[in-house]
Amino acid sequence: MQPATLFLRVIMSGYKKTLFKCAGALGLFHMGATLFVRESNLNLMEKTGAILTTGALAIPTPAMRPSLDSWEAALGGALFFTLTVGALTLFGALIAPSLHRLGRLSRKRALGLHGALGLILMGLMGIGPETLPLLMGGAGVFLLMLPPLLIPTSPGLRDTYRLPTLLVHLLVPLLLGAGITATHLALPSGLFSGFRDAFLFDNPMGNTVRRFYYTYTLFPAEAFKRLDQKSQVTVRMLGTPKAATRQWLAQKRHIPVTYGPFDYTLDIQENSVVLNNGGTPVSASAALFRTNPTSVFRDFSMQNDPFAPLRTLTWYALLTAFPLLCYLLVHTLFTLLGCLFMPRAPATLTATLAVTLMAAGLLILLISGHSLPREALGTLSPHGGTTGALPEAMRKAARHPSALVRYRAALAARRLGASVEKHTLLSRLARDSDPNVACQALGSMGATGDRNYIDELEEMVRTHPQWYVQWYGYRAMGRL
Repeated sequence: MQPATLFLRVIMSGYKKTLFKCAGALGLFHMGATLFVRESNLNLMEKTGAILTTGALAIPTPAMRPSLDSWEAALGGALFFTLTVGALTLFGALIAPSLHRLGRLSRKRALGLHGALGLILMGLMGIGPETLPLLMGGAGVFLLMLPPLLIPTSPGLRDTYRLPTLLVHLLVPLLLGAGITATHLALPSGLFSGFRDAFLFDNPMGNTVRRFYYTYTLFPAEAFKRLDQKSQVTVRMLGTPKAATRQWLAQKRHIPVTYGPFDYTLDIQENSVVLNNGGTPVSASAALFRTNPTSVFRDFSMQNDPFAPLRTLTWYALLTAFPLLCYLLVHTLFTLLGCLFMPRAPATLTATLAVTLMAAGLLILLISGHSLPREALGTLSPHGGTTGALPEAMRKAARHPSALVRYRAALAARRLGASVEKHTLLSRLARDSDPNVACQALGSMGATGDRNYIDELEEMVRTHPQWYVQWYGYRAMGRL
């Protein structure tokens, strides 16, 4: 049989339909996630507009309003949810149909399992009006992936997907997960920052990933934070706050607004204080709120957090479903290529071996930091070089062609004593073209405790075109 004919036969014998259904399911979820992000972006835009009317510094700044109002930002930000929660939903929706196609479950039992898994995942997302677009996308995934009416009778299909073979394919991702966990423990800076430093600095693909992350994911991330974790909180005041309360509001960046969307109302009565955002009101004595307002607000935030289940689900999906989705995409590609030259069963096992070797190589590179400029980074480490040699090393590092070296220089700058040289160095790095470098320089300014940086930080917040840098500058101002 000609390779081209064999390839077409493989495609038509189940792969094509499955791939199209999976792509369509992720597409449906992405539509729901896009609506979710779009709604949160518009709400954030209205909120910053209300903050501006008070004369306060709002982030994101007005320069970011066109981005917030664009469907491009909604589509890009939704990709974060699609590749995590959407991928996990898809894998949940594949379990019952796969068992049915293998003859392990009747269609009636498969439908029952399918519905139960769907309800579980919907519950893990958090059932409520805030998550309704994501729930609709998840429901679309489960409807599209319903168990088929008939079990295939092709012996080739059953031979290829026998249970021992499936267990092998399941074991490989579990082993990769164990390897990722071991890598996380081996890296002093942690898994995500270690992966970023080793692979996402100083190369075109890595720079593209970082640029996409900083451009699109911060808007939805701000939307589903807990109230006491948001960058800025708008509050509608009822009653007259005392001086200590006004000071606490300013310190925690709670901005009283007279119109527009507000995150909560603060009703100050003679002997009590009531916090409410339309959910569960929290009351506290006026004396307790005066002495420990942060604790009262934290309890209020935790009791009125509709996105807590979604955040937990997203975190676990990022560590499980996203790598598994990448694994399956590459595995499917290798399987289809292998079927040009061998039967499907050995092709799938060969693809499994190839992907496993690639992943193992990636983990080895990650642990060894193969791509890191070790010599330049050694002097900047807390235990590298002498204190006297640090200023000269910092001057060289601030001009180094590697963005990672400049990033580490901004991190190490706080070890310099208060000096004009330190101020000059941080000012230079704060205007670096790489957003990671600029953010770390602004963070180091805030860590100095030197209020002379405030004017420069405010200028960066007002003028920088990226919200991530604005956010770091704003937090640094808060520390000072």
